[in-house]
Amino acid sequence: MLSVGDRFVPAALLGARLAAHGEPHGLAFDVHQVDLPYPSAAAIPLPHDPPSGQVRAFWEDIDGITARLDADAADPALREYTGPVDQLVPLIGGAEVLLVHAAPVSRAAVEAAGALRVVGTVRGGTVNINLDALNERGIPVFNTPGRNAQAVAEFVTGAIIAHLRGIVPAATALGAGRWSMAPWTVDGAGMELAHKTCGIVGFGQVARAFTPIARGIGMHLLATDPWVDPAEIERAGVEPAGLDELLERADVVVLMARYDGDNHHLIDATALARMRPTAVLVNTARPQLVDTEALRAALREGRIAGAILDVFDQEPPAGDDELLGLPGTLLTPHIAGASRDTVIRGADLLGARVVRHLVEGDLRGAANLAAIQPA
Repeated sequence: MLSVGDRFVPAALLGARLAAHGEPHGLAFDVHQVDLPYPSAAAIPLPHDPPSGQVRAFWEDIDGITARLDADAADPALREYTGPVDQLVPLIGGAEVLLVHAAPVSRAAVEAAGALRVVGTVRGGTVNINLDALNERGIPVFNTPGRNAQAVAEFVTGAIIAHLRGIVPAATALGAGRWSMAPWTVDGAGMELAHKTCGIVGFGQVARAFTPIARGIGMHLLATDPWVDPAEIERAGVEPAGLDELLERADVVVLMARYDGDNHHLIDATALARMRPTAVLVNTARPQLVDTEALRAALREGRIAGAILDVFDQEPPAGDDELLGLPGTLLTPHIAGASRDTVIRGADLLGARVVRHLVEGDLRGAANLAAIQPA
């Protein structure tokens, strides 16, 4: 068994949780552990002239990624991975079980793993894994959607409060030696959330974790999701609504939908025009859900009050991105799901699912179930 971790999800934790779930079934694993050195630094400078549309790796300096663009082109199917795209090839050897976080599982790595039986990733998606290569061999891939739902829900709540109440600029000013009086002016005073309307776009696990928090504050909630029965939304104490109605009524619009291609630029110039001029847009989901150029224009022209963004078309964004200086914005470096509890929960979920498959042949929860299940 090969466990490949990093500075966020240690390989030892992945191996330990797999072993803990396997022990009651008499499973013992010969665990080989590798921790990749990513994130590569405590902070990464914003690039000045990044290669547009070509950066697929993350968690390291753009210069390092750019230097190996040609080599990483060996597997164009992968994105949001750490390090050289084929770095697992010399490591994977005779592994029957492969557990990773963000390490790239390329076609070459799959081809080098002649004994491979199952792959697991502690992520909500499988963007760092060549599913086609695994599908061709009938190898299941298990992931952990929902592992960070609570973390994201709490982050969204905190970010909304911090932004609308001016906490961040006030604290920054105090740290710089200035006692801010702006919150004690009519224009500078923040907005309370109680009795305000929050529109939730997408009603999956993150939205369901966010709902009781927002209701506890006293917000009225609207939600839209074409894949969820409106009756199910109502049972959660949320009012179902169409997207247009939600945008027109909400004081805060929170994007919590999974990106599937069909909802590309769901929030475009037309959608932004429906929002109230006092409304704030929150996106901690996927950047592809928003037409960023249209959002820049709406903020620049004051057609919406602000935006809280944790995801960007390119990460990190260019140092001269206009978003960095637009008024009414709170920008964070894709950290909504980054909690210690997320790491532990994800490792435990993954270990349980992989062991269940090894013991029972159970394919429930496999990300590539449709491609590998027997006819």
